[in-house]
Amino acid sequence: WFYSLLAIATGLGDALPNNLLAHEAHEQRPGETAPYRSVVVNDLVLDAEGQKMSKRLGNIIAPNTVIPRYGADAVRLFLTTSSQLWTPRRFDEAGIRDTAGRFLLTFKNVYTGIFAEYANFGWSPSELDPATADRPLLDRWILSRLATVEAEADRLLERYEATNAAKAVMNFFDEDVSKWYVRQSRHRFYDIDGDDNRAAFATLHEILVVTCRLLAPFAPFITDWVHRELTGASVHLAAFARDAASQVDVDLERAMHQVRTLATLGRAAREDAGVKVRQPLARMVCVVPLTGVRSGAAGGRAEGLLEELSPLLAAELNIKKIEFITSAAGLVTLKAKPNFRSLGKKFGKETPLAAEAVQALNSEALRDFEAGKPLYVSVGNDSRQLSAEDLTVVRSASGDMVVKEEGGYFAALDPAVSRELRQEGVARELVSRVQRLRKELAFAVSDRITLLVGAGDEIQEAVKAFEKWIAAEVLAVKLMVGVTIEGKYATHTFDLDGQNVEVALERVG
Repeated sequence: WFYSLLAIATGLGDALPNNLLAHEAHEQRPGETAPYRSVVVNDLVLDAEGQKMSKRLGNIIAPNTVIPRYGADAVRLFLTTSSQLWTPRRFDEAGIRDTAGRFLLTFKNVYTGIFAEYANFGWSPSELDPATADRPLLDRWILSRLATVEAEADRLLERYEATNAAKAVMNFFDEDVSKWYVRQSRHRFYDIDGDDNRAAFATLHEILVVTCRLLAPFAPFITDWVHRELTGASVHLAAFARDAASQVDVDLERAMHQVRTLATLGRAAREDAGVKVRQPLARMVCVVPLTGVRSGAAGGRAEGLLEELSPLLAAELNIKKIEFITSAAGLVTLKAKPNFRSLGKKFGKETPLAAEAVQALNSEALRDFEAGKPLYVSVGNDSRQLSAEDLTVVRSASGDMVVKEEGGYFAALDPAVSRELRQEGVARELVSRVQRLRKELAFAVSDRITLLVGAGDEIQEAVKAFEKWIAAEVLAVKLMVGVTIEGKYATHTFDLDGQNVEVALERVG
């Protein structure tokens, strides 16, 4: 296309329309007219080892052999995101599968596996959907992120930074939509009648429509298909970006970022404690750095938002109670480990005494040191200021809490499991196994079942304690515990916390 325009321009000269202006960097001679306002020129495509593709080397890859395997959209996305268009890029088929291909699978699964499957129960956009301002904080947050990314992608493409624009949209959909919003909202898609359900459908519908438009320049085929399914019109006839600045809520985005940071630390604390996520725990104590909360009225709103969002954190980590405190002083004890080589340059033969003084420093002095306050150590009549090279601050949890810290964020987990919490953990594990069996048996998500559970006394006691909850989660109209399971039922036997469990289920009517 570019070379065709260039040839036409050369042949016709000044006969081209005047509104086709020359690129700023193009030096024109009198009588010349450039056939473009600006142009992006691709650099070389190299093979996986970084060699230039050529017939002589035999490393050329024909598009008609790659596209049938991965699809045109995946190839286009890979070429766009692997490097800036004007720099050389290596062409590696594994990269198509692991990056672009994986993302497109996520995008398709969110549409077909979540939205389309459940929307078929009867939801469609209407005046019954709650207004954005009336939707839960989770919905308002993701719509704010959508508007932020939409404006960012538009700005980047205005600067011809297609690589960064595509990456911004893909990262948003993968991290914010799929791994957080959809996961936190999955239970809201099981019905269509309540305001909360309709808010979730309306929000995900808007996310998918706008994401299709943002991705259309890079993946024109799948986005056009999904956009037509959602709106009845081609994505390529729709405006690229909306004027959605009013949806941006900086405080809400910041608060959700803090919650997600604490969730990451909480998961790491669970791993250190050796406690599975399905096992409920009593509490987690959190600290958010002061730099993450603005002062004044805005700071007060941010703190309020953090409290309002805490149920999401509790649900993500399966914690009964989330507590926020202002200081980690009671959670972590600080000790100083001396660096003898660095101290030796300051104290010479008195270094062993200086090292003892460093080891004797208390937590408060070390916290002040980390905050930027000067720290001195005296040996005899000689007092010297310490630098970061003179010591290493080592943290250890105070008491029985399991503590993880990063950048001033702290998550302290209470790993104790009471009898009631253990029973709930058994119930959650059982629900997970039954849901897996429903899927293996190709039951529809709306199918009601009869559930039979055979197990030892401890498991039976746990099932009976959470019988109503288990039945609601697996859509069991009847749940029988401790019965002899006959051969006519589809059965599944598994180990649950060291005990043998047998379950059977049958579709009802």
